[in-house]
Amino acid sequence: MNTETCIRYLDFVNKECDRFLDDDRVTDDELNQLIIEFQRFQQRVSESGLPEPVKNRIAGLTVDYSRAQIERGYWYMFAVLLSLGLMVIFLYFWRQKKRKRALANLKSETSSALMFIKMNY
Repeated sequence: MNTETCIRYLDFVNKECDRFLDDDRVTDDELNQLIIEFQRFQQRVSESGLPEPVKNRIAGLTVDYSRAQIERGYWYMFAVLLSLGLMVIFLYFWRQKKRKRALANLKSETSSALMFIKMNY
């Protein structure tokens, strides 16, 4: 992997975050796919011949949304619906807020890393 590929991928992640945030609805599948792709990218960067500051910057990027929250999915929501009907609406909006916050943080961090790489390499 070279610097240009790294820049293109970070730009792609930014655009995907924008697209998901503009939709006003982020599904578990979308977020899960983005997390998996981003972790693959981080692994490829760590194994590449990029400069150490770039590797460290990319390795420091995180997605603040655990896979356990994704794996609960719709069965969890169905169980809540059966037990506490009004809580479903609250939980749905709460989870959407967490997903959007995770995407906004990822977008911010990747923008920062993208600018760092463009300015220094």
